[in-house]
Amino acid sequence: MNAFPDFSNYGYQVTRELGHNRAGGRVTYLATEINTQKSVAVKQFQFAQTGANWTQYQACEQEIQILRELDHPSIPRYLDSFQTASGFCMVQEYKNADSLATLRQLTPQHTKQIAISVLEILKYLQNRVPPVIHRDLKPENILVDDRLNVSLVDFGFARIGGGEVAASSVVKGTLGFMPPEQMFNRQLTVASDLYSLGATLICLLIGINSTEIGSLMDETGRINFKHRLPQLTPEFLDWLQKMVEPNFKHRYPAADAALNALIPLEVVQQRNNLKPVLISVGVLTAVAAIVIPFFWKSPAPQTAVKPKTNLSEQKLNPQTQVMLTDELQSTKLRDVWSVKQNKKVYFAVSATNLPEGEYRGYCKVVNSQGKLAAQSQSYLRTTDDRLNTWCWYNFKKGDKPGDWKFQFYLDGQQVAQNSFKVSP
Repeated sequence: MNAFPDFSNYGYQVTRELGHNRAGGRVTYLATEINTQKSVAVKQFQFAQTGANWTQYQACEQEIQILRELDHPSIPRYLDSFQTASGFCMVQEYKNADSLATLRQLTPQHTKQIAISVLEILKYLQNRVPPVIHRDLKPENILVDDRLNVSLVDFGFARIGGGEVAASSVVKGTLGFMPPEQMFNRQLTVASDLYSLGATLICLLIGINSTEIGSLMDETGRINFKHRLPQLTPEFLDWLQKMVEPNFKHRYPAADAALNALIPLEVVQQRNNLKPVLISVGVLTAVAAIVIPFFWKSPAPQTAVKPKTNLSEQKLNPQTQVMLTDELQSTKLRDVWSVKQNKKVYFAVSATNLPEGEYRGYCKVVNSQGKLAAQSQSYLRTTDDRLNTWCWYNFKKGDKPGDWKFQFYLDGQQVAQNSFKVSP
């Protein structure tokens, strides 16, 4: 007999606890929807218990209101709510993932990939009219599964639209992750969440708990972190510094600008300070869960990679698949694109039947005139016999319609190609 609450009258059977905030009277459970046998997350707000804060109810109502209006694969959907004797319960889509607060041993490249995913979510929120500002972005509220799929949770402090906050309002957020304008109830902008994301990334890169972020702040409130990350490139550190500028006017103006600035950046300094040069920032090979920087390896013997035979001795013959989408995590495939829409095209590459080891991957986009439109490279590593990666291209003014090609290379050998049409 377990001590979990009985929600069977409401159609749910609790399986286990996922997390809790006892001081706020909030507990989240993994449960099964009895009729469909689907897993869901039930967040219980125990307002009637001694010591619980009834003002949390307002946050709960606000979260439901905001979640009803959102439709993004990386934001767990609102499903249901019901009232119990001890408070109120909200039911959401369950994501089988851990929070960043519990994850360890993330490589800098993995951290960059997570940053890209969170910025894509923020871009969706900020493109709404009016924009949605999360206001509590921190490691505990970012979930990441074993394939580096990212979800953003806990919209209890979220706000629709920016602007001034009433002077009498209670400050909402988490110390260390709130930008100065949020701490002092000043004007909020879409750049406010960028500060919180920057502070989160600093925790991940240095390897400290979220409660320790204050130890990096000086007397002016500025986060000093560059001296703790000598292995990272100056360009990436400058990007991160701009994310956490105390004055929001000195940050990136929005998630879209921060994303475009981040994607082409190398994160880890290469040996002898040599770095691969991006021929064009229009396309980028990015890392997935199985990708690590070429010179960023754990010295532990069990993680050592067996050397491959020389290219002159071995011809690669992997089984490959290339999928074209207009959103990184979309499952809707396309083969026709419009220059006028000025949208990105994402190329998701999957390769199997590969010898174990490390590879230099190249993405190339060839336009309708047969000329190279853009190219980029990244270092990739197999997991078992496979690797996955993705690249993107953003159509620009002057691009001509016609038949275009995407080509993917490993160690100089072309292993995949896909054609797509570009309309005027």
